[in-house]
Amino acid sequence: MYGKLALAVSAAALVAVAGNASAATAQPPKKDNLYSGLFATYSSSDDGAYVSFDVCGSTQESEGCYGGATLGPFGHACGVLEGAPKTKGDVVTRAIYVLDKGSSDGSQAVLDVYKRTDTITETDDTVQVSLIQGVSLGLPGGPGTECAMGEGPVDVFAATTASTQAAEINIKSLAVSLVGGFSPPSDVTSITTDDRGYVTVQFTEGFYVFAPDGDGEEDGGGSAAMVNTRNGWLIP
Repeated sequence: MYGKLALAVSAAALVAVAGNASAATAQPPKKDNLYSGLFATYSSSDDGAYVSFDVCGSTQESEGCYGGATLGPFGHACGVLEGAPKTKGDVVTRAIYVLDKGSSDGSQAVLDVYKRTDTITETDDTVQVSLIQGVSLGLPGGPGTECAMGEGPVDVFAATTASTQAAEINIKSLAVSLVGGFSPPSDVTSITTDDRGYVTVQFTEGFYVFAPDGDGEEDGGGSAAMVNTRNGWLIP
């Protein structure tokens, strides 16, 4: 059957088909996901004063490391999150959130919000970073504390182990709300998320669950952690 169909095609049609195939092959690859072959690795200085990242991987026609940036100085950076990337033409933008707990007793936690811009061509990725705003969270920090962060589609959640509430920071407006809390006061121990953007803030005496839209979903005593397909939940 297939042989008869092939014989029915004229020589002129075969030439046309061959020409179209050659033209299609010559076209450059589609840029459906400019950043698909690239990744960023983060590191910090021993004193937490600076956070650095390097972008490596491959573009359409090259591979290697292309650039990066050093963020800071901070009192003591203790957590980093990247926002969801947005693509327009050859440019990919995303937020970088750095939680700074401070370096001295009595320090207040600050969330520094950066804008990262990757201009990606077939052979290169040009990386630029600018500070958007330092957001005071109204939470205690200091050298003896540990930090927790999580992100949903609408809000970033941040806290320290010295805080009895968590800060919920709106991604668009950067407005801060303090959420959670128990009586008697209970310290935050961790923040976990799932793949859909549900967030759990765990306290020593209970937990709060927030929906992807940032609204409170549930609270109770005991423990409740979210798990996802990217990061493992570490059991204390």
